[in-house]
Formats: sequence, C-alpha cells, structure tokens
Amino acid sequence: MMATINKSNSMRRSMSGRFISFESSFSWISFVIILSCGCSCVYLLHSVVLSRHKFSTVHNFSSSVTQCDTNIFTVEQSLFASSTKDLNRTQMETVKRTQAQPKEGAALSRVVFAIAGAAKNWPKRKEYVKKWYNSAEGVRAIIWLDKQVNETWEPDAPPFKVSGDTSRFSYTFKGGRRSAVRLARIVSETFRLELPDVDWFVMGDDDTFFFPMNLVKVLSKYDHRKMYYIGSNSETHSQNVFFSFKQAFGGGGFAISYGLAMELAPMQDSCLLRQGIQSICWLKKLHLDFLTITRGVGYDRYPHLYGSDDRVFACMSELGVSLTKESGFHQMDIQGDPTGLLATHPQTPLVSIHHMDLFYPIFPNRTRLEAMDHLLKAAEVEPYSLLQQSICYADHGNWSISISWGYVVQVYKGFLTPKDLETPLRTFNTIRRKNADVDFSFNTRPVPQGLCMRPSLYYMQSVNGSSARIDGLIESIYRKTNDLKRQGKCAEKLRPLTSVHRIRVLKEPTKDSWFEAPRRSCCQVKDWSTDSIEVHLTGCQHGETFLGITE
Repeated sequence: MMATINKSNSMRRSMSGRFISFESSFSWISFVIILSCGCSCVYLLHSVVLSRHKFSTVHNFSSSVTQCDTNIFTVEQSLFASSTKDLNRTQMETVKRTQAQPKEGAALSRVVFAIAGAAKNWPKRKEYVKKWYNSAEGVRAIIWLDKQVNETWEPDAPPFKVSGDTSRFSYTFKGGRRSAVRLARIVSETFRLELPDVDWFVMGDDDTFFFPMNLVKVLSKYDHRKMYYIGSNSETHSQNVFFSFKQAFGGGGFAISYGLAMELAPMQDSCLLRQGIQSICWLKKLHLDFLTITRGVGYDRYPHLYGSDDRVFACMSELGVSLTKESGFHQMDIQGDPTGLLATHPQTPLVSIHHMDLFYPIFPNRTRLEAMDHLLKAAEVEPYSLLQQSICYADHGNWSISISWGYVVQVYKGFLTPKDLETPLRTFNTIRRKNADVDFSFNTRPVPQGLCMRPSLYYMQSVNGSSARIDGLIESIYRKTNDLKRQGKCAEKLRPLTSVHRIRVLKEPTKDSWFEAPRRSCCQVKDWSTDSIEVHLTGCQHGETFLGITE
C-alpha cells in the first residue's frame, strides 16, 4: 500500500513538473505567437477595409491567400488581377483585329498626346500647347490637371481632365513634389478612357513643344502592336546619373505603344503601391519574427523616387521593357543660348523641345513664344528638314559654312573639319549652370576666346512654300544678326563676309530614303556677291564628300 502511495506521489510530482514546464513554455513562446498573429490580423482587416474596392469578391481574396507559397510578387499580381478586367471586350477585340493586320506607318489621327499640367501653370503655358496642337490636322491631345481651372476653357485648346486621386500612394522624397505620383499615371489614365482608334500614347509636359508630323514619321518605324517605350535622356550628365541613362525624360516626351499601354495600365497601380499581403503569407507560414511580419504591410516599392519619369521607368523595368532611344526628343536641360546645341541636330527628325522658359529665345529679338512660332513656320513647309545640318566650304576652304536648315547659318573664317562643325559649341550651360565638357551627355567644343574666331550668325528670316519652289528646291532666307561690338572689331579681318547680310539657301525636299539611311545633304556655294551668298543643298552624288569629289 505504501509503495502504491509513494508511486502515486511520484507520478504527481512528475506531472506537476511537466505542467510547470509547459506553463513556462506557453507563457513565452505562445504569447509571442498569439500577439504577433493578433496584431497582424488587426492590421490586415484594417488594410482590407481601406482597400476593399480593389477586391472583386471574397473568393478572389481567399484565392490570393492560398497562393502564399509562391513569391510575393505573384500574390500581388493576383490581387490586382481585377484591374486587368478593365480591358473590356471592345479593347480586346481591337487588339486581336490589329494583330491580324499588317503593320503600316503611323497616322497622326491615331496618336494621343497625354499632357501633364497643373491648374496654376495653365494660364502661362497654354499658348505653347495651342501652337503645336493647332499646327497640323488631326492632332489629338488631353491636358491632365490637378484640379479645375478658374477660367473659361478656350475652344482652340485641347480638352482637359482632372487626374484621379493618388492619396493612397506614399511619397517620401524630401523636398520633392508629390504631384509626381499623379503625373506618373497619366498614360494609364488616358488608356482607361477607351478612346477609339489609338495606336500610340505620347507623354509630355505643358511646356513641351511637339512637332507632330515629325513624331509620326519617327513612330512609323515601329509596330504599335508590340511593346515600345520610346524617348531620350537629358542633356545634363548629372541628371542621367541621378535618374538613369535607361530612362526616358518626360519633359522631352516619350511614346508608349498601344501594346505596351495595354500591359502597363492594369499593373501600374500595383507597381506603385503594394498592398499588405506579405503579412498574410508570413502568418500562414507561422514565422515568429514579428518585425518581419509587420514590415511588409502596406509597403510601397517606389515612394523614395523623386519624379514621375523614374516611376514610369520603374514600372517598365518590372514589365521587362527597355527604352528605345530616339534623339529627336529633347529634354533641353540647359540654360543660356541654345544655338550651339540646336544648330548641330542629330540626323533624325526634330520631335520636341522642352523647357523653353529656361533658355534664351531660339531666335534673337523675339519672345520665346514668337521664336517658337517662327520655327513652326519652317516646319509647316518642310518638317523633316528642320534643324538638319549641312556643311560646305568656300574660297578653297578659307570659309567654313554650317547650315541648320530653317534655323541658322554659321560662317567661320578659316577651315574647320566636318567633325568639328558637327560638334556643338558650348554656347549653353547645364541645368545646374555648369559648362565643362564633362558636364554634358554628348561631345561639345568650347566657344573660341577670340571674338573674330567665332562664327557669324545668320538666322532664318523666311521659308517659302511649294508654290515658290525653284526647280523643285525650297527657298529659305537667313539674315545676319546685329552684333555691333563684333562688327566694329572684326570688320577688316572678316572681309568679304563683313558686307554679306543675306544668305539664300535652296534645298531639295527630304526623300524617303533618308529615313532608312540618313545622310547629310551635300552643299555647294553657287554665288558669293557683295551683300549675299547663295547655297544649294542636294543629295550627295557617288564619290562626293563635303570637301569635294573624290577620285
């Protein structure tokens, strides 16, 4: 009997020890588990309530949770799958129909400009927009504003819309502008309007001056049914370093094909805003690291980025689409005199000019708006030749002439090689007011220190239309600027150029072959009289160079 009692007491002591051990374990480990799960569930329910419009049904939400064994990005994409349904049957049928058709050149009527603006800036920016918007038939554009404007909307301006609410997106760049989030979504918002007959969406700012016919010619090289992200970089090297050399700068404009817009629109919000799904996955896997559980909740991937362009680029990276560079898009991150840059334009159509308020008017003795309107007159006659450079020599190389058609003729005393002449003179500074050769994203050359070594400038006065063509050539007239200081000091050194006040240029229209294999027009000085020079620009013959005919 005593043995039985002792055995019973021993068993009770053993059970008591185990219970105490279990209690201790429960009080620490289980408490952490319950606390972590409880906090996560509360935060999760809060996130679901705030974001309930993003979930179509409870079934969709449940199916998303069951996918936690996959990576977080797959889960996130499934949550936003409902936004993909925004592509209605009409859009999908349009895609199927266009995919079955052969590729054709782009049409201006099938390009939609999505212009980023702000109500407070519209009164001083609207004249720029109206100029290019009304420069050709069939231009389609929408101005996206942050709010309604306090004035009557003018009938010759593009229609406007107010951007959607972006308060749910985080923005953490210190000293930046939160409007960057709104602007980043403009192309997607335009796509969701379901406009008919659209092949391309072109993003730009309200101070971007587009040349629509040239844009269409550039886009004609590409198939809008495929995924294209087309644009260019900044002229200021540090801007490209800070943002990316692989990013299109929206001020210069960039084009997104319909095929790419169809992929971008459904995913962009999920790209910019990640919902609190990571906590569910961690909870399901019963991880005990509470900090890890809560850190992923409601985390945005790109709140730290500065602008809208880098946000668009980030989403392009997630789609796996790289930038296709076209050097006719000009961000114009420069200050000062733009002549040196514009007078050496690449061999591609001029598509855009941005930041007109940052640099001097492109034509002297005119306001910025008047100067752009003057350039547009040349574009109306021969858009593809605008700013295209040609080089020729006179008097056995004693005079070097560089012609930027429709803009300016530069005449140098002495011989400069074509390689030198096609390199921009640093008449301008970077956007940060620097002027060294390493500050730019392209090669430059310094402005000569000697006043008489600098070029004499003849700016475009007029361009005559097709009715005034001579033997099929387009006539343009250039007049010398009145630089009294230079004229007084260099008059003797620059004879006989001193008395020349007018240069007449006759040019062949651009041929289709130029777009396939660009080559500068060959240049011949046909006449040099006391007060004028006549130059002809034609296609180069076999064996012809800027220096003459080779044997």
